[in-house]
Amino acid sequence: MKKVGTCLILLLVLTGCWDQMRLRDIHLVDIAGLDFDKKNGEFKLSFAVTQIKNAGQGGGEAVTETTELKASSLIEAIGQGEYKEQGPFLASNTRLFLMSEAFASNNPIKSLGYLLHAPYTSINAPVVVYEGSVSEFLHTEVSQDDFSKKVNRLIASLETNGIISNVSMMHFILSKEDELEDIALPVVRPSDSGLELGGALLFRHGMSTGIKLSNEEIRLVMLMLGRNIGMQKITGRLQEDKGSAPSAGGSKGDEFAFSVKKVKSKTAVIPKSGSLPTASIHVQLAVNVYQIDGEGHPFKKKYVQQVEKEFGQYLQSVAITAIEKLQKANCDLLDIGDRIRAFHPATWEALDWRTDYPHLPVDLKMNVEILNTEAE
Repeated sequence: MKKVGTCLILLLVLTGCWDQMRLRDIHLVDIAGLDFDKKNGEFKLSFAVTQIKNAGQGGGEAVTETTELKASSLIEAIGQGEYKEQGPFLASNTRLFLMSEAFASNNPIKSLGYLLHAPYTSINAPVVVYEGSVSEFLHTEVSQDDFSKKVNRLIASLETNGIISNVSMMHFILSKEDELEDIALPVVRPSDSGLELGGALLFRHGMSTGIKLSNEEIRLVMLMLGRNIGMQKITGRLQEDKGSAPSAGGSKGDEFAFSVKKVKSKTAVIPKSGSLPTASIHVQLAVNVYQIDGEGHPFKKKYVQQVEKEFGQYLQSVAITAIEKLQKANCDLLDIGDRIRAFHPATWEALDWRTDYPHLPVDLKMNVEILNTEAE
């Protein structure tokens, strides 16, 4: 009984966590904006903070405010938060890190490395690049209804729909430690409806290359990696010089739309004595076409092979452009280097990867199979 009594007393005394924070005292950082002014070398930290007003049992009113901190370094700017009305910046429950292109081009990991050891930091929040001034964007847009909710919904949908994978702050910072960990960060830009995807900025060994992939190109990279999480819907226009699908009965440059039902991608490395190895990428797509030339009618089987060829040529041309950009940026987003190092160690030892990768021959084959055809 004595032991039981002691345990009951301990339960009463030791309930809760030593570092617990009351709901009414928590600053929920929806968006942490990171900016850099190249003219005066000044760092700007802007964050949209949601506070719970009138917090009571089972609810409260969410109010979002913005705060901007400036200093010659990011750490110094964060320290200034101690003297602001909102209180210390802890990045508690940060949902999104939004960095400007200027910040991204200025050795960002050097400024952000401290986050790996900072308390209360949501290190797994995604990192996104913004075209323009992040501080101006947050100051202007945060007053709109459900602003932060819409922004975060957009970023989440990009990965859910298989358009581009989100990169967490931890992954971004640690990418500098791995010589082969190249990444692409989503780029967002202003639009009439708020924000939209504006491609992806390529990073090599934690540093911005300054080279972007377009929306179409990043989609094709995802397909070359064999990723089709959200059954992607792809629209476009067949190129004038490649003709149009005869099943449409229309002119050159017909519009098309299809969804990817299944994707199968295989990458192989072919070593060659005395020269660079060749990377062979074979992508097979099974698609449902639901529109061409604006009429949306189904295809007759006798035309399907030519339509598949046209689609394959179109997608391959976009994919080849994406590969050329990756090699120009010296950014191995397709993980070819990892494959060589894992399966061809002798070939890997003979390579100077960062020197050789931009000149590596890449053989791409893109095959399309249309699943929904009209019965004869």
